[in-house]
Amino acid sequence: MAISVYFARRTFHVSPLCPDTFMPPAELKEWITLIKDSLLGVAALVTTVIAIYGARMWKRELAGKEIYAATKNLVKESHLLSKATTKARKPIQDYERKTFSAEEVKNTTKNERWRLSEADAYKKRIDDLSIAIDRYQSALLDVRVLVGSKVYLGFLPFSHLVTEVVLRIGNYVGVIQDYSQTVLPESREVLEVQQELYPSENLDDELSQQIADAREGGEKCLLEFLHRTSIQG
Repeated sequence: MAISVYFARRTFHVSPLCPDTFMPPAELKEWITLIKDSLLGVAALVTTVIAIYGARMWKRELAGKEIYAATKNLVKESHLLSKATTKARKPIQDYERKTFSAEEVKNTTKNERWRLSEADAYKKRIDDLSIAIDRYQSALLDVRVLVGSKVYLGFLPFSHLVTEVVLRIGNYVGVIQDYSQTVLPESREVLEVQQELYPSENLDDELSQQIADAREGGEKCLLEFLHRTSIQG
């Protein structure tokens, strides 16, 4: 005859023929303790996994925000540099020219003063352009560190064209400051380098278009990091 015994929310069927089917209280406590320890271990493991996953997600989110901010800054600095190249190439305005003292006017010719003021004004423009270049290169380096060389390569044509602007200004100033020959504003040597620097007053030339296109090409490499599908927004 089998006897049912209820113990600790479990029913054990005790049979006179099978005395071993009954689990003594001491052994039952050991099993409960073992199960409890196992559950605590599993809970600790799950908590650790969740913590690691959460930390990774937080780092990814933080990195994503950092990349977004860096790429956004690079877009801004590339625009500013593009505008700076246009400003640097334009003809010198009267307000930019050096003011000569009475003594300097007395000891120089009109053409000499033109050469001095023209060269001095473009040198100041080069200084301003250099500041824009430094800011752009710093922004480009920040993005390169975060996402790799893909973006650097994307902006490489734009960087080369900016260098071309600096070289053309340097060529123009070099001709003006070459005192081994006498040059005037209308001299052939001056007009040739001047034509390369600014073909027209509004700079609607091939170099200007190339600079704009190259800058847009670089920005297109940033679209995936800016969460955009086009440079228009």
